[in-house]
Amino acid sequence: MSDFHRRRLTESHIAQIQRHSQAAMVLVGGDITEFGAPLAYSVENMERLRRLGPVAAVHGNHDYKANVRELDDKLNQLGVKLLDNEAIRLEQHGHFIWLVGWDDYSSKRTNVKLAMNEPQQEPACTIVLTHDPLALRKAELKGIDLVLSGHTHGGQIYLPGYGPLRTSKFYRKYLSGWHTFTGLKGSTALFITKGFGTSHIPLRLFCKPEAHFITLRSGIDGRIS
Repeated sequence: MSDFHRRRLTESHIAQIQRHSQAAMVLVGGDITEFGAPLAYSVENMERLRRLGPVAAVHGNHDYKANVRELDDKLNQLGVKLLDNEAIRLEQHGHFIWLVGWDDYSSKRTNVKLAMNEPQQEPACTIVLTHDPLALRKAELKGIDLVLSGHTHGGQIYLPGYGPLRTSKFYRKYLSGWHTFTGLKGSTALFITKGFGTSHIPLRLFCKPEAHFITLRSGIDGRIS
């Protein structure tokens, strides 16, 4: 999930998610809050997500416009793992993957070299969580199997026959869903969620909020896909 802003998860939302699957891990792609939003909303959202499984998160641009230090303190108290340009190794059923968090690109806090240091030394299936897909334009993508991002809201207001009401050429191309992204060095699978909340105006039009389940499977050769 991504882009909560000031929207609150309800018990009904959690029950809906639980009916579909039990998560091995919950990933949050930034914009956990926004300027002026009560911190209690973000705390409540993360508490509810923690009931689904362990939570890892990255910051988004709106988090840095709010009281990010206070937010981080609360998230740490809740046991949410903040991936601030770092990687963690996850093991299950005899296999391991790298989960890497890149900090927010538009806030000029992305440090790909630092974040990818460990995965490059011990290659394995590598998943990158980052708020803004624009971060991929200048990143070396070799060895990255999947990038998960948000930020776009899928346009938030999407007009049939026209598309998103306001967004740049890049985000029109990479608006939501699955893509193959070719960068400076290499290419990777990219998934962009439409997110959960709204920004600027509390309205979504032809652009429903989303939560996603992604299943990783081990192939015959032992690789994870």
